[in-house]
Amino acid sequence: MVSWGRCGCMVSLFVITFMLFEVFMKKYSLTLLACLAALICLAVPALAADSSKGAANAQAWGMLTLIPPLVAILLAFISKNVVLSLFLGVFSGCFMLDLKGWDIYSAVVGGFLRLSTEILASLADSWNAGIVLQVLAIGGLIALVSKMGGAQAIAESLARWAKTPRSSQFATWVMGLFIFFDDYANSLTVGPIMRPVTDKLKVSREKLAFIIDATAAPIAGIALISTWVAYEVGLIRDGYQMIGLETNAYGVFVETIPFRFYNIYILIFILFTIWFMREFGPMYTAEKRARTEGKVLADGSTPMAAEESTSLKPAPHVVPSVWNAIVPIGTLIVAAFLGFYFNGYNAIEDETLLASINASPLSFASMRDCFGASDASVVLFQAALIASLVAMFMAVINKTLPLKEAIETWITGVKSISASVSAC
Repeated sequence: MVSWGRCGCMVSLFVITFMLFEVFMKKYSLTLLACLAALICLAVPALAADSSKGAANAQAWGMLTLIPPLVAILLAFISKNVVLSLFLGVFSGCFMLDLKGWDIYSAVVGGFLRLSTEILASLADSWNAGIVLQVLAIGGLIALVSKMGGAQAIAESLARWAKTPRSSQFATWVMGLFIFFDDYANSLTVGPIMRPVTDKLKVSREKLAFIIDATAAPIAGIALISTWVAYEVGLIRDGYQMIGLETNAYGVFVETIPFRFYNIYILIFILFTIWFMREFGPMYTAEKRARTEGKVLADGSTPMAAEESTSLKPAPHVVPSVWNAIVPIGTLIVAAFLGFYFNGYNAIEDETLLASINASPLSFASMRDCFGASDASVVLFQAALIASLVAMFMAVINKTLPLKEAIETWITGVKSISASVSAC
């Protein structure tokens, strides 16, 4: 039976969202109201159902299940405030799940309680917790590398070769290809290292962010070994098992690589925009501003990097050395690869598969199986901690930083990346 009351109550949802948002962004209130009104007009009636199960919710709400992501996306575009927009988007979904007829008050209170419960449950999940800790630990590592002068040394070395906006963008693209094993590690490593180079050569932060983001995930998605591959192989294996088929999940993944058109074409597209120096739409505006006015950041923009990250310049007595970057980051990569192998090996329960791996432990097939069974979030967190300890040891031994300052620098790096974590 059609529940028109539930559809009508969506008006209350939009009004609540609007009132909360207007407190922060009054100048956009008319635009926001117009967008929300358009959504209400497009809403379709939904069927009443139990709100505790995903399948039942999809049947009950129909197209209205798109409201939470639409609210988040619209508010993000309008306000430029990602954290607030994501919060209101998630809250709108919790509000919908707790909405019973026209009981708006109970839905607001219940939605807030549900939101807090879901946040706790999400953080309690080992995978999510591992991802958060991994990102924070890599942020601390990059802070140490910067404070030790490693990032500056690499930037100065690249500056001798990357002397034009084109070459600096190409260097960013190539560096992104080399860190193929994880998209998070890619972005967190390439960004801080290349930012000084591209800023000096008047490449807009918008273009730098695009190159890094559009390289990190696509290369991780088509690399033969990466954290994305490990996750996807698991999904492929589960999918085939659900329909009662046994197959080599990794082989299926490899066969899909030529058909990953987005991954392949976006990497080529980036290269074309760099080579021909052709931009489109807002990116053209950003690049023109950076070249003609020298403003790599738009007026009034708020970078996601916290203020702490700008205070990580090496002390005057520090002599920049590329080894202060190569050794810690190299440790991160080596530890990650070893961790993927041994973590996955210990997770495999199939005796036949273990026997095959033991017979040829360094073969590509063995590495593929071990990587596919590993817990990438835990491994990368452990690798980042090991690399951080190596960086601290180097800083103390080389008298670049005393132990206390090295630890404080690592904590500062964790704080600097916290804004990005909250948006994830």
